Amino acid sequence: MKKTINNTMLFAATLVLSVFLFTFCTQTVEDPKDSEEIVNSDEILRQFQTVGLLHNEIMDEVLDDFRNHDGHFEDMEGYFDFLEESLVRNLSSKDLLIGMKIEDIQALVVDELVRTRTHYQAHKYKALESESILLSVVSLYEGILSPKQIDILRRVENIIDHALTVDDMIISLEMVNNSPEVHSLDYEDRLVIYAATSVGIESAIYWNANFEKWIEVLMYNDSSDLNFQKVAGAGFFDSIQWFNGRRMINTDVATGVGGAIGGCLQGALAGGVGCIPGGITGGLIGAAVGSTTDAVLQILNR
Repeated sequence: MKKTINNTMLFAATLVLSVFLFTFCTQTVEDPKDSEEIVNSDEILRQFQTVGLLHNEIMDEVLDDFRNHDGHFEDMEGYFDFLEESLVRNLSSKDLLIGMKIEDIQALVVDELVRTRTHYQAHKYKALESESILLSVVSLYEGILSPKQIDILRRVENIIDHALTVDDMIISLEMVNNSPEVHSLDYEDRLVIYAATSVGIESAIYWNANFEKWIEVLMYNDSSDLNFQKVAGAGFFDSIQWFNGRRMINTDVATGVGGAIGGCLQGALAGGVGCIPGGITGGLIGAAVGSTTDAVLQILNR
C-alpha cells in the first residue's frame, strides 16, 4: 500500500465500500506510527492466520443456524435476511470484534452482501466477461495498491485457478508468504497479501471438508437430487459439476482482501484504530460475508 494516500483516494474508497469508522479501542497490534515498537511481518501473518481460522468458525456457526432453522424460506430474500441475521450475531460474538457496535457490523455485512450478490448477477447475465471477483477488487484499488502488491495478488489468482489439488493450493499459498517479493514489502503492504493467503488457505481447507454439508443443509437433505451426484473419482474442485470450488475460494480471498483494504484505510484516518487492526477486522467481516453469500448463491441457483 502506498505510503501516502491522499484524501481523494480515501474518500473514494470509503464511498465504494461504505465502511464505517472503527471506533473500538482495543488493539491487538500496535501501529508503528504511534509507537516506537516495530511490528514485524510474522506478527501480521499470525494475526491474519487467526482471521482465517475465525472465518472457518463462522462458516460452521452459520451452517448450524441454517440446519436448526424451523421451516422453509419463502424465497431467496428470505435466505439472505436469515443469513444477514446469522452473520451479524456470530461475528459480534468474536473477541476480535468485541468493541465494535452491532449497527456498524451490520452495516458492513449488508454492504458485502450487496457487493457479492451484484458481482454474481453480473457474471450470471454476462455483464462481466471472465474477470473473477478477486481481479475486480484488484482493479478497484489499482490506484492504492502498489505494482508489486498487484503482481503478487495476480499470482494468488493464478494459484487458485490452476492448483491441481487442495494440498497443492495450500503449499503454493504458503510459498507466497515466504517469497522474497512479500518479504521485501513494507509492513502495511504485507497486510493485503497476508489477507489473501491466509483466507485462501483456510478457505480451501474448510470447503474441501464441508461443501457437501452446505449442499445437504440448503437442499433440505435432499441428496437424492441428481444435481448433487458426485463425479466419480473427481477431487473437490470438480466433484459436482455445478458447484465451482475455485470460485468459492476466489470469492473468499477477494472479499477478505477488499475488507482488509477498506479497514486499513478507515483505521488510518484520524481517530481510527490504525491500519493493521482495522485491516484485520475488515478482512474477517469481508471474508465471512463473501464466503457464505457465494455458497448460498451457488447452491440455491443450481
